[in-house]
Amino acid sequence: MTDIDTITPVTDSQRLQITQATHHCIERAGILLDRDFALLPVAYDLQGKCAGMYQIRGSQRRIRYNPWIFAKYFEESLENTVIHEVAHYVVDCVWGIRRVKPHGKEWRQIMVTMGAEPNVTGHYDLTGIPTRHYKRYAYKCDCKTHQLTILRHRKIVERGASYRCQSCRSALQQGTF
Repeated sequence: MTDIDTITPVTDSQRLQITQATHHCIERAGILLDRDFALLPVAYDLQGKCAGMYQIRGSQRRIRYNPWIFAKYFEESLENTVIHEVAHYVVDCVWGIRRVKPHGKEWRQIMVTMGAEPNVTGHYDLTGIPTRHYKRYAYKCDCKTHQLTILRHRKIVERGASYRCQSCRSALQQGTF
């Protein structure tokens, strides 16, 4: 792929428009739910295949957007991704993020309340958008082999994390198969 084929990230004026749309959406959620939600910082540092992400780090909350996906699909992202991520924030404020599934009934309810379709993911042609490609590691459970990303593999190795198969519920084990 040449540099000509690569999408240019959103401009400063588009970033301002996205940030304003995000804050407007948060304010609108407050009106619809009759409660106050603090406005969040918005970052444009997301890479890869995700258009947006609601992120919590300690007590800090923010919404992150992928500036390349927004540039390629500006109107669609402005309409759908902004509401999607704000809905995650609202769910966190109302129910607590650890008490609900990421795209569970509470999130779907907020999406509908805000007048949006509760679609979990967008379907984007990522041609021209820089994406990360992670090395994958084979892990086995009682029913099949799973390919875990290097991020999950490191959590297992460095922090002792464990993962279970969603089908058979057995613990995943690394090895040669």
